[in-house]
Amino acid sequence: MLVNFTVKNFRSFKEERTFSMEASSIKEHEEAVIKAGNHRLLPLTIIYGANSSGKSNLISAIYTMRRMVMGSVRLNESDPLLYVPFALDEVSRSVPTLFEVQFIQAETHYRYGFEYTQKEIVSEWLYENRLGEEEVELFVRSKNVIEVSEKAFPEGRGKEDLTNANRLFLSLVAQLKGEKSNAVMAGIGECNVVSGIDTKRYDEITLAMFMKELDGADEAQAFFKELQLGFNSFSVKKTHITAEKLASLPKLQRQQMEKNMSAHTLVEAITVHNIYNEDGQVIGENDFYRDVMESEGTKKVIELSGPIFDTLINGKILIVDELDARLHPLLTRNIVLLFMDPERNKHGAQLIFATHDTNLLDLSVLRRDQIWFAEKDKVESTDIYSLVEFEEDGQEEPNNKHDIERDYIRGRYGAIPFIGKNNTRNYGTLQKQ
Repeated sequence: MLVNFTVKNFRSFKEERTFSMEASSIKEHEEAVIKAGNHRLLPLTIIYGANSSGKSNLISAIYTMRRMVMGSVRLNESDPLLYVPFALDEVSRSVPTLFEVQFIQAETHYRYGFEYTQKEIVSEWLYENRLGEEEVELFVRSKNVIEVSEKAFPEGRGKEDLTNANRLFLSLVAQLKGEKSNAVMAGIGECNVVSGIDTKRYDEITLAMFMKELDGADEAQAFFKELQLGFNSFSVKKTHITAEKLASLPKLQRQQMEKNMSAHTLVEAITVHNIYNEDGQVIGENDFYRDVMESEGTKKVIELSGPIFDTLINGKILIVDELDARLHPLLTRNIVLLFMDPERNKHGAQLIFATHDTNLLDLSVLRRDQIWFAEKDKVESTDIYSLVEFEEDGQEEPNNKHDIERDYIRGRYGAIPFIGKNNTRNYGTLQKQ
């Protein structure tokens, strides 16, 4: 479970900023809050902001940290690191990028981070505390000097000189079968980042879930019925297609089928629809090819179902950029409700996504600390902050959907486009605490 994530000097993030999944002291939707020892964590957060405000860069920062951690051991000594510093001043391009993540894995709170340039890891650190206990240092690195706690991190002893300048010490120790280091790697690996626009990578997860009848397939079928998407069921079939048969098909159909083929084996995603007589009575069923016959929104709900139910069942973290792309607002809302319902989210799963869908600015659905904003300052550096940081001079705090959505559009919380004469920024009296 993610506690928080800190980034500095990465893309539009010049200054150090922290994104938090910790629940504040407010009592809204208390039943949805995840309890983990002395931590109270949020099952879901939503990030709003104008185009180019930095929403996607926050998600990219989390993805980049994960990618660096999981891929570090495969680096050659001369390979460059994923260094993309803030580019709009004279200093940032010569200082390190910083990432730090805090999360809970197997009843232990870990704090892991590192700083790096294009060529080397500048610093690296790992701390742990058993829930309710004091934080303990496991190792601290300054360039190639690594100090390891003999008592708290014995798996790291004797390996200090084995790490290249561009590799992470954590990844090396994990590769050498370190128990705690592998627990940290597993926690970071459970944070999955996907695009809400390019669906191909996670559609493969969904197709495998249905084809192999993995955990989540039944729950996804039930969810489709709740949404009333117009079909009775969804299935995945494998069919062998000969080269002659493929060549005989019309060009457009052949091209569509080739996208879903591997070694002349066609993977077909099928939705089953009712057939009706003239009196509206059901007289049979008909198979539709999902990719040809279904709407873009329906296809996306199906494609997302694999990552969503894998996350819910296994208590993982799912981060989606532009979740609402091609989705009706009510479909997005129902995905939100899955994670907010403790009866369906039984394992501490978390969903984080960026959106422009203001229909979700609804305090009957979300807590104020679940609503985040991204906005650039005068030097085009991104700041992030949550709605719970605001107070309203001489007025009650926002208490319904109309207030939040209306006030956001009017600029009371910032994080909206500046559009010439029609801009509505700095409207009203809301201030950050």
